[in-house]
Amino acid sequence: MNIKLLSGATATNGAPTAGDETVGFPLQGLAGTGRNHFVPVSGSAALILKSTAGSGTMTGTFRLWVYSTTIDDWMPYGSHTTLASRGLLNEAVAITEDPGSDQIVHAELVNGLQHFNRVYLQITAIGGTATAFDAYLVGR
Repeated sequence: MNIKLLSGATATNGAPTAGDETVGFPLQGLAGTGRNHFVPVSGSAALILKSTAGSGTMTGTFRLWVYSTTIDDWMPYGSHTTLASRGLLNEAVAITEDPGSDQIVHAELVNGLQHFNRVYLQITAIGGTATAFDAYLVGR
């Protein structure tokens, strides 16, 4: 599995709308087959981010959303005591430049994706000059 969630994204994007199955990316295979073609049986995947352009003090804050046809709705993926921080990557802290100036790389594991139908990555904040991001969901 390798899903490109963002491609050269340079601005914030909104949260998905309730019941809207046209945004994000499918995690399930062909309807009615009972097989899941995009998520490993373990449900574990890595979310990988990389800046593709930018300068200045670059940062990014990202929220992962999942969709369930069981409730016909999107939900932020992850637990946090406050709603504003629920689903945010990097323990709800902006991802900053690393390993060097004008470069951001980040990876974290996401588990349990086999329980959901779609995935969407929201950029909630972006800092720096002309900062751009690619993001992937990778499973083996």
